[in-house]
Amino acid sequence: MVKEYFLELNGWKVSPYTRNESNGEVFPDLKDLTWIEAAVPGAVHYDLIKAGKLKNPFESSESARVAAWVEKTDWIYSNTFSIDRDSIASSKIILQFNGIDTYADIWLNGQFLGETANAFREYKFEVSNMLLKAEDNVLIVQVKNHYRMIQPKVKEAKRMARTGEASGLLGKSLIRRYQRNFYGGSSLLNLGTGVLGIGIYKSVQMFIFPGAYIENSHVVIESITSQEARAYIEVEIKKGIHEKALLKIEGILWETNEARPVALSTLITKESSIKLPLAITEPKLWWPKGYGEPNLYNLTINIYEGDVLLHSIKKLVGLKKVELVEALESGRKTFFIKVNGRKVHARGFNPIPVDYIKVHDSWDVYDRLFKIMKNANTNIIRIWGGGAIESDQFYDTCDRLGIMLWQDFFLHSNVYPDYDPDFVEEFKQESIELVKKLRSHACLTILCGGNEQQEGWDEWNWKDDMDSFYGEKLSKELLPEVADKYCPEIPFINNSPHGGKWGQSPVEGDMHCWGNFYNAMKDPQFVTETCWNLESYSRPETLKESMGLDVDQYNYRGWHEKWNQITGLELMTRFPHSNYFDVSTLRSYLHSLEIEQARADYNALTVLRLRSSSCNGIIYWSLNKGGPLFGFGCVDYKGYPLMNYYTIKRIYANILIGIYRDIDDIKVVASNLTGEEVLGEVRVVHLNEKGTVLKEWKKSVTLPSDYTGRIYDIEGYYQTIVDRTKEIIHTQLVINGNIVSEDTLYFCPFSEFAIGDKPITANVSKIDKDNWSIEIESCEVSKMIELDGSKKLLFSDNYFTLIPGVKKQININLLEDTNDRELELSVSSLDNLKVLHFLLT
Repeated sequence: MVKEYFLELNGWKVSPYTRNESNGEVFPDLKDLTWIEAAVPGAVHYDLIKAGKLKNPFESSESARVAAWVEKTDWIYSNTFSIDRDSIASSKIILQFNGIDTYADIWLNGQFLGETANAFREYKFEVSNMLLKAEDNVLIVQVKNHYRMIQPKVKEAKRMARTGEASGLLGKSLIRRYQRNFYGGSSLLNLGTGVLGIGIYKSVQMFIFPGAYIENSHVVIESITSQEARAYIEVEIKKGIHEKALLKIEGILWETNEARPVALSTLITKESSIKLPLAITEPKLWWPKGYGEPNLYNLTINIYEGDVLLHSIKKLVGLKKVELVEALESGRKTFFIKVNGRKVHARGFNPIPVDYIKVHDSWDVYDRLFKIMKNANTNIIRIWGGGAIESDQFYDTCDRLGIMLWQDFFLHSNVYPDYDPDFVEEFKQESIELVKKLRSHACLTILCGGNEQQEGWDEWNWKDDMDSFYGEKLSKELLPEVADKYCPEIPFINNSPHGGKWGQSPVEGDMHCWGNFYNAMKDPQFVTETCWNLESYSRPETLKESMGLDVDQYNYRGWHEKWNQITGLELMTRFPHSNYFDVSTLRSYLHSLEIEQARADYNALTVLRLRSSSCNGIIYWSLNKGGPLFGFGCVDYKGYPLMNYYTIKRIYANILIGIYRDIDDIKVVASNLTGEEVLGEVRVVHLNEKGTVLKEWKKSVTLPSDYTGRIYDIEGYYQTIVDRTKEIIHTQLVINGNIVSEDTLYFCPFSEFAIGDKPITANVSKIDKDNWSIEIESCEVSKMIELDGSKKLLFSDNYFTLIPGVKKQININLLEDTNDRELELSVSSLDNLKVLHFLLT
C-alpha cells in the first residue's frame, strides 16, 4: 500500500516588511508586523484590496500609479500548520513552491531552507523530519521587492540599453517572471503604467514519501505503424544518498475504461534513471481536433521495494509522431505541421494569462475558456514567450480535446543578459524544467526559442542602440541543446516569427501578420499572430465589475474628457474597416469598437483562410484580455466572448465559403478541411435591402479533401449594381439540404448599408438546464443579428448577416451564472430599434 502523504498549505497571512534590507540567511524580525489574510495562490495587491488597504489599481490611471508601492516593498508571508508525526518517520519530506513572484527567502521553524529567484520555476526543498513538529510548524517566506533585487545588475545592463524602472524594459530583461505587463503602451491596465504582481502566486505543498519516489517520467515514441507502436518510458527516481536496495519499477499502459492493460514492462534495478520498453499492438493514435480522435491511454508507474509499494503515479499518454515540414519535394519553401504522417491545417489562439497581477485564476475560469475555444473549432494554441506556465490540468485538457500546443520558451520582444553566467544558468534550469513538465503531454507539438527577438534585432533598430544582439545565444545555442537533449521528438525552431532574411518574411517560416490589409495579401506560410484592429475594450458588465465604472454615466456631450481623465485613453476617431462610428455615449463607443474589430478581422482572416494558398495555419492574437482595457483579444477580461470571436469561429470552420469582388467579376471560394470529399450545392443570390431577389444562381460542386479554391465565377456582374448601399450578393454552401456556411458581399462600407424597419421574428426552445435553442427569421436583409444576455452566454453563432427565406437556428449555452437577475435573452438587428426579449427559464 502507498504511504505517500500530501499536504496543501492553506491559511496564510501577509505583512509589509521594511526592517531588514539584507538578503540571505538572516531571519526577519517578525515583531509588530501588521498581518492581513493572504490568498495563496494569489498576489499581495488583491489581499490589500480585500483588507481595504489599497485602492483597486484597475480603477484609474492614478490608482495604478499609486499601487506601485506594493511591488517596491518586501512582504512577509506566514503559515502555521500541523502534521501527522507518525507519517514522517524515516520518510523523505519535500516542501514544494510551485511559483513565487519572484525573489524570496524561505524559513521553516527558524531554519533557512533556501531562496527563489525565478517565477517560472518550481522550487523543492528537502526537509529533515527532525525539523518538523506535530503542531505549530511555522513557515516564513520573505518575498523581496523586484526593484532592489535587480539593483546589482542595473549598471551592467546599460550595455543592452536597458536602464530605469523594473516595470519597464530593464525589468523585463533582468527579472524571470511573467512579462506582458512590462509594456507601457499596452500595459497591465492599458492605463499608461506598469503594475508588477508580487507574492506567492501558485500553490505550496508538502510531499512525504516513505522511500524512493518518481521525480520525473516521460514516454518516448520510437515508431508507429497500424500494427504496432514501440515506445519506452523514461523514469527518473529520487533516492537517498545511501539507498542501495533493489527496486522494482513497473509501467502499465491501459486503454481508458478498460480492465486489461495493453502493455506492461518491469525492471529490477539499483539505478536512478531507467528506460522501460513498451510495445502496443493496434495502437489508437492521438489526433488533433478535426483529424481524428484524440485517443489517450492511462499510464501507471509503480516503484516497489520488495513487496512494498513506495510510490505510484498516473498520467495520460497519447501516441503520435509530429514533424515540421519546411520544404516540399520540389524545393519550394513551406511551413506546416504533420501529425502521424498527415498534414494539419492549424487554427487557434494565443491565450494569455487571465490576470495581469496574480497571473492565474480558479479552474472555473479556464474551463469556460476551453468551452469557448472548443466552440470555435480550435485545434492549436500557442503559449507565447511573454506568457506563463499553466497548470497540469490545463495541458491535460488540451490532450483530451485534441488541441495542439505550440510552446515558446520565455523570451519576449527584448534583449537578455547572456553575458551574465548566473542569468544564463538560471534560464537554462527554467527551460529544462519547462520541457520536462510538458514533454509527457500528447498536445506538445512545437518548441520555439521565444517571441520576436530576431525580428527586434533585424527590424526594430536595436542595432543602433547596442553593440551586440544580447540574448541571441539563448535561443540559437542554449535552447536547441536543451530541446534536443530532453525532447528530441518534438520539432524546435529558434524564434517566432521564424522568417528568412527578415523576421516578418511571408516566404519562409511563420509570420506575425499584423496591421494592414496588404499584409494579409502576402500569402504567408503560417501565421502565429494576427490581429487587425488594436483596440477594443471589455464589455460594460466587466468594466463595472473590475473597475467600478458605470458606462451609462458617460452619456452626455463631452463624456470622453472624463474617460480620458480616468483612463488616460484618447477617443479613437478612425474606423477604416467598418466606418461604424457611434460615439454619442461610452456604451455606443464600446459597441462601435467591437464592430470595427470584428470587420477588420473578417476582412483579413478570410483572405488568409480562403485566398492564401500557402497558408497552413492561423493562430489569432490573442484569445483573451488580461485586463479590462487591454486592446487585444476576442474574449474580454471576465470571459465574455466579443463580436470578433464569432467572426473567427466562422472562419475556423472545417467547411467555409466566401465571396469577393475582383474588378467587375464576383468570385465564390470555398475550403474543405474535413479530410473527406464533400458533395454539395453553391447558391448565390442578388438581393436589395428589402429582401427582394434580383437574380440567383445555383451549381452542384465537389470539394476534394483539403481543398481551398474558387468554385463559382460571375463575370462582369458588378456593373449591374445600381445602388451600392441597398444591394448585396449572398452565397451559401448547402450539403445534404443544410446550409453549412454563408457569406455576404457588401458594395459599400458596412455602416452605410441601408436597413429597413421591419422586425425580426424568433422562437426559443429549452434543451436542458443550461442550454436553449433559438430560431430566427427576417423578412428584410439584416446586416448583423445580435444576441445578448443578462448573464454570460455562449452561442453557436452570433453577429451574422441574415437574409429572408433563411431560418437560422442558434444554440445557446449558459457559460456563467453571473448575477441574481432572471436570465433574459435579447435579439436585435443592427440599426433597427426593435428588440426582442425572451426569458430563458
